Amino acid sequence: MPASVTYTFDNGDPIVAAEHNTNFNDLVNYCNGLSAGTNIDPSAITTAKIQAAAITSSLIATGAVTGTKIETGVTLTTPNIGAATGTSLYANGQVTDHIVVNSPTADYPLVLSDDGKLIAMNVGVSNNLTIPLNSSVNFPVGTRITVLQTGVGTTTLTAVSGVTFNATPGFKLRAQYSAATLIQIATNNWVAVGDLKA
Repeated sequence: MPASVTYTFDNGDPIVAAEHNTNFNDLVNYCNGLSAGTNIDPSAITTAKIQAAAITSSLIATGAVTGTKIETGVTLTTPNIGAATGTSLYANGQVTDHIVVNSPTADYPLVLSDDGKLIAMNVGVSNNLTIPLNSSVNFPVGTRITVLQTGVGTTTLTAVSGVTFNATPGFKLRAQYSAATLIQIATNNWVAVGDLKA
């Protein structure tokens, strides 16, 4: 809402100190209201009036944006919303998830960035995919990595000494285009579930 004062004066009018102070206090109170956000017209700040990139994460205080301040049904259009810190995520409706594919062409030791990926082993001869120790690659418990044999060479799932690794009936992918998911169920304790053979 616009600023206003209690008293107005015409040219030649005497100015009484008390009236002058009242007007001054009117303006002070108005400015304090702007600072507190109470005197801002809801229609005054629009997308068109906010300069592109003017509001950055460094200008938003920690904890300033809360669930109650976000309109119900808000649509997130950015392609990257960062890492979720909650313990669970509930989605009502369609969720689109595009898996990242890594395609090694030789024996391959897993790296931290493989968490959540599809490892497509495109190798023409027998090959190994190896799970490292957590002391060298600190995968979080619950890590899931899918391995797909796209080449004709049989992929054997292995683990370095010190890693407990279980699968049934064996640790080899059964045939070309067979797949298995590696899951870390505890630190240095993995299982493989999928189309495997001894």
